[in-house]
Formats: sequence, structure tokens, C-alpha cells
Amino acid sequence: MSQTDAQTTDSPSTSVANTPQSPGRQSARPRLHALDALRVLAALSVLLFHFTGVDATTRANWGVNPEKLFPWLFPITSYGSYGVQLFFIISGFVICLSAWNRTPGQFARARFLRLFPAYWFSAVIAFLLWRTLPDGQRHAPSISDSLTNLTMFQVPLSAQHLVGAYWTLWVELTFYLLFLVVLRTGLSYQRVSVFCWVWLLASVLAQQDHDVPLLGIFAQPLNTALFVAGIAMYLMYRFGPDLKLWGLLGASWLVMQSDLVEHADKLRHTEGMDRDPYIALAVVTVFYLLVLAVALRRTDWLDWAWLSTAGALVYPLYLLHEELGWAVIRNLYGHLGAWPTLGVTTGGLVVLAWLVHRFVERPSQDWLRRALARESSDPPELPAR
Repeated sequence: MSQTDAQTTDSPSTSVANTPQSPGRQSARPRLHALDALRVLAALSVLLFHFTGVDATTRANWGVNPEKLFPWLFPITSYGSYGVQLFFIISGFVICLSAWNRTPGQFARARFLRLFPAYWFSAVIAFLLWRTLPDGQRHAPSISDSLTNLTMFQVPLSAQHLVGAYWTLWVELTFYLLFLVVLRTGLSYQRVSVFCWVWLLASVLAQQDHDVPLLGIFAQPLNTALFVAGIAMYLMYRFGPDLKLWGLLGASWLVMQSDLVEHADKLRHTEGMDRDPYIALAVVTVFYLLVLAVALRRTDWLDWAWLSTAGALVYPLYLLHEELGWAVIRNLYGHLGAWPTLGVTTGGLVVLAWLVHRFVERPSQDWLRRALARESSDPPELPAR
């Protein structure tokens, strides 16, 4: 999305190792198909937002305000950018699920393998698109900025994104770096809970104290509350809900709603995006409730195997859809019309995401995993989720 995509610990009172019947205790990390379904929802929301829901950017690609092309769809997809907020909530949940019972080295490798192979491929595609199919209205990233994008550190290095949606990856990276510190101390109910409270408080203080730049980087307003919500819901999933976790989840929602309404109001005045802040809040609140249903095991019945495949396509689809989708729209719209162009573009991107996952992401992950395992003293592990 323009800056406008999934165990020694102790329970609240006793060690999980001594309590094998504790809720959420798993010998292997389960595949939660409901989270895959929510990933798909988030990805399609962001995709449709970019293609049909934001007039300032998409006018350059359709040649006309998409509100005129999709009059009944636009009022819905204009809120699709909030799929990113759903991604962040899911990320808080899934990172805990992925990290528990992993060493810091295993966690770092798993995140590297999950993020970078598909990302590098998408960066190469974006670079070629900027050079061969420019839109004529935006300046292409420089060669230096394009190379900087390969690090995923273009935000702190002040480099232009090859793809606007890449801004979310820096947010994810800061979360991973912080969580890696917690992981080194050993994950437990108590430690993770305390981390969440301290991190949430830091995000509030960051809005008042602009003299501590690292605070603003690692405790970002709005985003921090969303990650904390996901972590709190994972703790509910693993240990069962209690008053302390309900309190943490409630605090995250209260901080989130304040930041979200302020952010939506600001977008109205600075970006001309006329979206009702309280509709946006209702949308994100529904996202809280959907992930909460997973945490409380209300979705355990959802075991459709195809959702695993669909969930695996979300990350390459998210990375590829923006610049590539716009380029396809610019070249097809004059020949096919609005709705056929939207359908062909979306369907083609889904097929491409599957091809990238099958023939780029998985083979490169397998090769890198074997290469890293040969140089590591950590025991071998299952593929990254």
C-alpha cells in the first residue's frame, strides 16, 4: 500500500513444561486456516484499494477517477487500505506462534527466509517496470535507491520505495528486531505481557517526545497497538484468556482508536481522502473481533486445506500487485474497459503469485535453508511459516 501481508515458557502461574494440558500447548506449530483466510481478506482489501479505491493515485492509471468507473465499489474499497492494519494484528499473533520454542538464531533465519526471497524477486520486477513501462507522472527511483531497496532498509536510509507497499515491511522489521530482544531473554507469559505493556506505553510517549528518534521508530503510534493486540490474542490462544490479557487487549484497542481516528482525520486534510474516521474504526474493530475469534478457538472448525495454499500466495501477491497491476491497467483499460481490466489484472496477479511461490519462493527458501543449516550449530527445523 502507498503511504496514504504468518514453544521453556510459563503460564500465568506455572510452567507449561509442567502443565501439558495447558491451552494452546502444541508439539508442533499448527496451521490456523482461519488466519490464512484473514490474510487473503487483508491482501484483497489492499489490492482493491489500490486499483479502485484511491482516486489521487489511480487516476493516473485509469485516466479517470475510479469513483466514476466503479461507483458502487469505490465507497467500499476506499476503506481497503485498512487491510494493512489487519496484517499487523495477524503478524503479532503469528510471530509469537512462530517464535515460541525457537532459538533467536532459528527465529532470525525463519524471518529472513520468509521475507527476502520473494521480496528480492518483486524488487527486480519493480525496477524493470519503472524502466520499461513508466506512468509518465512519477519519477523513477534512482539506481542507488533501487539497490538500497534490496536491504529493506530504505526508510531509515531515506531511499525511495520501488513499490509503495514496501513501507509496511520496515514496520514489520522493527517489530521483529524488538521481539528478537524479548526472545533472547526467553519467552514466557509474564515476559511477553510486560513487554507488551512497556511497548504500548512507549508508543504513547513517542507521540509527545519527538527528541528521541529511536522511540518513534521502534514504538510507532497506531502500529504498535495493533501488534500488541495480536500478541495479546496469541497469549489468549496459548494460555487461555484471563483478566490481565483482556486488560491488555482493551488498552491496545483504546490506544489504537485514538491514533486511528487522528490519522484518518489527517488524511482527509492532507491527502484529500474523504473517509469517515469512525467507519474506519468500525472496520478495524471488526478485524480485532475476527482475530479474537481465532484466539478463543471459535474458528477451529475451519479446516479447509485450500486455505493453506491461498495463504501462501498472499505475500507474493502483496509484493507484486501494486506497480505491476497499475502497469497492466494502463495498457489494458483502453482495449477492454474498466471491469474486464480489473478482473483480468486481479486474476493474472493471483496466477503470477502462485507461480512465484511455486517456482521462485519455495526453491530459493529451500536452497538458502540448506546453505544456512550447514553453517549453523542450531538443530534443523521445519520450513518457515
